[in-house]
Amino acid sequence: MQTAHSIIQRIAAIIAIFNNCLLIILIKCKSHRKVGKYKYLMIYISIFEILYDVVDTFAAPTIFTKDSMFVVVVYADQELVPFYFMETSVHLFCVFYGISMAIFAIHFIYRFLVVSENNIVKKHNGKLIFGMLLFPILFGIFWFWVVNFFVAPFDKADDCLRENRLENMGLNISDVAYAGAYFWPIGADGHHHPHWKTFIGIFIMIVAIVVSFGLICFFGYKCYRQTKQMLQIASTQSASFNKLQTQLFYALVYQTVIPVFLMHVPASIGFSASFFNCSMEIFGEVSSVTISFYPTLDPLPNFFVIKNYREAICKGFQLFKRKVLQCKGSKVGVETAAASELASNGITSPPSVAPQN
Repeated sequence: MQTAHSIIQRIAAIIAIFNNCLLIILIKCKSHRKVGKYKYLMIYISIFEILYDVVDTFAAPTIFTKDSMFVVVVYADQELVPFYFMETSVHLFCVFYGISMAIFAIHFIYRFLVVSENNIVKKHNGKLIFGMLLFPILFGIFWFWVVNFFVAPFDKADDCLRENRLENMGLNISDVAYAGAYFWPIGADGHHHPHWKTFIGIFIMIVAIVVSFGLICFFGYKCYRQTKQMLQIASTQSASFNKLQTQLFYALVYQTVIPVFLMHVPASIGFSASFFNCSMEIFGEVSSVTISFYPTLDPLPNFFVIKNYREAICKGFQLFKRKVLQCKGSKVGVETAAASELASNGITSPPSVAPQN
């Protein structure tokens, strides 16, 4: 049974796939030559977001929060993938969430190395790009292990999810796949006790995200200072190079801000409330919706900030508009020519007759 959330989620995912495919085409065909190998990192983000959208489209994962529980759930009656793929879908969703900031961190590091004219870029650019493309994959494997080992389902989490969610939906625990935090399960004595495995797993995740976000802030600030300095002094590079680097930097900043506010801020609020055993279902519902819009909106800064892409899109709209007007003009021209031919042969249209009552 499709819910309003799953429908919104899938519509947003389809739009996101279109936006990211368009961005890949622009990067391949319309990038300034001085973008260089950085275009591979730009395409990397779009491919990552397309894969994220594929999971969203077929599995429609949602976030459920209640008291001390914060879990990602896939329901058998809402997914479009085989039943045995449900657990993998949950893991992929969690992995993509984890590596999102890591991907942007390597972009800021590379941007700083470029604008500071570091020798590593000059001498080992190909190896540097390869290493940066490989790092998020390795990080994703690590995140998959953390999810699978530390925040996997266990009996008390099954009971909590069944009592607070599944019974109201008429589902069994076998009809869902989930992963996430359950900080304070209720013991046999009726009191809450810490689930240390969950605490360790969430601590590892928080450290990884904080390190990634710290790298973004550190190299983002250094890149901003270097870019500003580059524009103020007589640089060895051309004015077009300086403008291009500025556009790429600000596009990356906006691209990073979008997942921070749509993914990490709502999820952090839900995590924090769950840690203090006071979470509400609304936190999970809001997070589910905002996260689904992240890949849809994330390509947009590139469309508006980077001049080459903006001009290409404007030209595309103008061409489309001309084609539409030409089609309409051709239709009107054919109708006019037909009427003229009839008039030249002395044939006129029959007068309209008012209907008789």
